[in-house]
Amino acid sequence: MTDQPKSIIVVGSGLAGLTVAERLRARGYTGALTLLGDEAVAPYDRPPLSKGVLLGEEVSSDLRSQTELSALQANLLFDEAALSLDAAHRVVTTARGAHRADVVVLATGSVPRRIAGIDGHLLRTRADAVALRSALVGARSVAVIGAGLIGCEVAASARTLGLPVELHDVLDGPMIRVVGVTTSAVVADLHRSAGVDLHTGVRISRDTDGGLRAGEHRIEADVVVEAVGGVPNVGWLAGSGLTLLDGVVCDADGRAADGVFAVGDVARWDGHRSEHWTAATVQADHVAARLLAQEVEPATAPYWWSDQYGLRIQGLGSPAPDDETQLLSWGPKERTVAVYSREGRLTGAVGFGAPAAVMRLGADIQRGTDIDEVLERLAAPRAARVS
Repeated sequence: MTDQPKSIIVVGSGLAGLTVAERLRARGYTGALTLLGDEAVAPYDRPPLSKGVLLGEEVSSDLRSQTELSALQANLLFDEAALSLDAAHRVVTTARGAHRADVVVLATGSVPRRIAGIDGHLLRTRADAVALRSALVGARSVAVIGAGLIGCEVAASARTLGLPVELHDVLDGPMIRVVGVTTSAVVADLHRSAGVDLHTGVRISRDTDGGLRAGEHRIEADVVVEAVGGVPNVGWLAGSGLTLLDGVVCDADGRAADGVFAVGDVARWDGHRSEHWTAATVQADHVAARLLAQEVEPATAPYWWSDQYGLRIQGLGSPAPDDETQLLSWGPKERTVAVYSREGRLTGAVGFGAPAAVMRLGADIQRGTDIDEVLERLAAPRAARVS
């Protein structure tokens, strides 16, 4: 192709950034390609960090082998954090110098949000996971601040190790932002049945003696984990000329400026920022296609998953907080499946150990299939509505 950019820099070597590089090559890009990452290690997967790594299992979280990375024929610059961007001239500056390209793709993800004065363990990088695993080995008890997806996984891993665990959140239920109020109660039951001491609707504060308190409850744990979400990693983009508002503001194709695109957690596409694992790969392929003037693959329903206590929780779609939620008891093992609808149309589904029920609904979510049709199909003969 004669209209390919001659050079492309991808800033961020996580899943989103690596996928951009891979999809560019798979779609036929032959120009100069640079993958810039701030960690000293090759790209790795983050989901195992809160599960297998914390449990001390022999797991490899490497996203690709060295052979596969070499096949990209890219300039791999790891342990080289981006310090600034001149978007108008597409120049990325690091401590080692300046890198200019025809196109810059931003994939710097997010950084953990911290609670002032807590100074607990974080879980974002592989080094964080190794440090937390070491702390858990000698711990007497664990307190997890934040009952989102990561907080719940850390609590489940610590409890699986046999440790007393407290799980705290300012909201009224675990994973409530992801699954909504009704399904959050199912998650709460899962943790309580495993022996987790769950405290929701509480704020974390410091006692006058410096101790931690969750509402009226004093936290006595010797290992404290902060898992209160993340914020887009845009600090280095101050003065870049880009619009920054809950991420890098982009159009529906991920374009933030002429020759500058953004994907993954750091990107706010068409007014929406998605932190789903699969959104990073979908956006990466979309940008690769646009850069090479190729057709974009049809959108798929957003997908996420979580492993807790040996149970895989899977979610499809992006239901709104006020969508109607109905719980089903699925199959001979009576697995719980939540289906979400708005104005009578299916918007999402969450299953607890029920992949056969959930994963078939992707096309229905995209089409907005009538919810009664979906419920009838699910209920015959393997499910019964429970609420």
